[in-house]
Amino acid sequence: MSSSGDSDRRAARGRLRRRFLASQALIFLLAAHAATNAAAAPKPSAAQSNTRTLITTATGARLRERPDAGSAEVGRLQLGLVVEELERSAEKARVGSAEAFWHRVSAPGGASGWVFGGLVAPFDPARRDETYQRLASERVSHAAPTFPELSELVRFLDRALKEVTRREARAELELTRLFALGRSLASIAMEDLEKPPYKPWLTEHAGEIVYSEPAGQWFVRSELLWSLQRKHAGLPVAERAAWEAAQTPLPGECEGYLPCYIYKETETNGRYLRLYPRGAHAEQALSNLSEFFGHVTEDLRGGNPVFEVPRVDRPSFRKSVAALRAQLALVPAAGRARVVAQLDEIARRFR
Repeated sequence: MSSSGDSDRRAARGRLRRRFLASQALIFLLAAHAATNAAAAPKPSAAQSNTRTLITTATGARLRERPDAGSAEVGRLQLGLVVEELERSAEKARVGSAEAFWHRVSAPGGASGWVFGGLVAPFDPARRDETYQRLASERVSHAAPTFPELSELVRFLDRALKEVTRREARAELELTRLFALGRSLASIAMEDLEKPPYKPWLTEHAGEIVYSEPAGQWFVRSELLWSLQRKHAGLPVAERAAWEAAQTPLPGECEGYLPCYIYKETETNGRYLRLYPRGAHAEQALSNLSEFFGHVTEDLRGGNPVFEVPRVDRPSFRKSVAALRAQLALVPAAGRARVVAQLDEIARRFR
């Protein structure tokens, strides 16, 4: 009995051992199969495993079918458009004087293609405000921007202002937008004002601009700039807005009517000096006033003056001169002396 029981136990242990070895072999085979499949699977490219976000830094950046400047154009990207990089060329290429990689990108709306690296820059959403400010500053500071560049810059800033969060960034972009809009108007030749794309642009911004017949040109409404100065009075941008407002021509022609000229100087250089009597542009504002009133006093000393104040308007005119003089009250005495003397001479002439 004992011998038979030992034999059965040995047989059972053998069966268990064979099953254990078989299961271990199966586990080994499955692991080996998985490793083989993993090795055979295509590895993601660097671009796929490290997707980057880019922002376009040029107007109408061309999307190409292939990473080649001679390849077919499949679309264009607006200035300041945020796109996703799908792939990057293996090597840099030279386009004009720039050398950079090509990037295959996906744009909002479904457009995709290759864009040259010299037309895009890395974009970090956490630094959105700073990126938008830098891009706007770079674009508006170009020496001779074209109308398409300026109009696209305005459109970019329209989008950017909906996204920025910091007050300082918003203030800077609001001023840059008005400045770019003004430059876009100045880039339109008088004979082209009724032609596309200029006429639609003027219509689109009708509430922000005003036409000056003597200049034959549209200007940004200066009150928009003064409003910006009031809105951001505690920030450095406020003075720049005030100076831009002071240098924006007011519409209409005075045609020798001196009260009209006094009004314009009061609302431009005089207004700036009242707000910033020691400002960065105070000296230039005083020089502007002195130059103009120098012409007036010289004309009045002649025998047939161009500048005139009808007798009926003289009481109100003298009040206007006094109001302009009061705007200069906080300007250092040495700086305002010449302008005050000119105003006094003009006021005496029309007592």
